[in-house]
Amino acid sequence: MGRQFEQFDLSAITDDKALAIAAYGEAVAAYRYIVLAEKSRSGPLQTSFHAMVQAENVQRDMLQKLLQELFPSACFYLTNRDKALVCVGPRLLDARDDARFDEAMRLTIASEKRSISFYTRYLPIAANRKVAEAFGRLAADGLIRVRDLRALFVSTGRQVSEFCPIIPK
Repeated sequence: MGRQFEQFDLSAITDDKALAIAAYGEAVAAYRYIVLAEKSRSGPLQTSFHAMVQAENVQRDMLQKLLQELFPSACFYLTNRDKALVCVGPRLLDARDDARFDEAMRLTIASEKRSISFYTRYLPIAANRKVAEAFGRLAADGLIRVRDLRALFVSTGRQVSEFCPIIPK
């Protein structure tokens, strides 16, 4: 039987907080890809991770700009529960050897999937059209990134066993 994951009630989250949570998730993802790029031994793997860093930074900047545009006075302290909506595991990944690299990849894929679930579940309750459009794009981009991460993992001769499903609406 599969592991049960806690469902968070997103209806109490407002668009400004949702944007702050999303920006946090994108910032953590970029940081993780930096760590993975530094620990990668092969050129193509490093190149792929560096491209992912760039993409995550663009997404984070877009979210922060949208937050500033729509909610200029917004300021949030994100709780661990808020952060868990878009991240799995610790912010800092340990990828110093093959076993830890494998675990870092699993956590990274799980976090991408967790973010996709957050974007997809929040999309229908977003009050602002721009927030909904941004979350729709982020969910679609996240699915592509999960596919790319799986392919990267397999290209290194490993098989990924993921532990975080994409949670439906």
